[in-house]
Amino acid sequence: QLMVDVFQTDSEIIIQSTVAGVRPDELDVQITRDMVTIRGKREQTREITKDDYFYQELYWGSFSRSILLPNEVDVDESEATLKNGLLTVRLPKLNRNRSERLKVKNE
Repeated sequence: QLMVDVFQTDSEIIIQSTVAGVRPDELDVQITRDMVTIRGKREQTREITKDDYFYQELYWGSFSRSILLPNEVDVDESEATLKNGLLTVRLPKLNRNRSERLKVKNE
């Protein structure tokens, strides 16, 4: 399972995860208003037999993680970046208390 940090600022929910060895085009980040799913695949670059390992702790293969969000987020304004193996997903919170006055048009 993919390890994540999930935290908030006043305006955003931020998810971070280390995905070293995964290219941006191998990551799939799907966002709804209340959930984020991160999928990807980490490929091993060479074949090594089990007998030749002293330690084998790294995870290779497909991974997926779904995170239920504590607040609704703006899907259209969300963004994901990958820098030095750290995936950061920024999710602007929706302000449910915000109101906006509509101008009434005369037809």
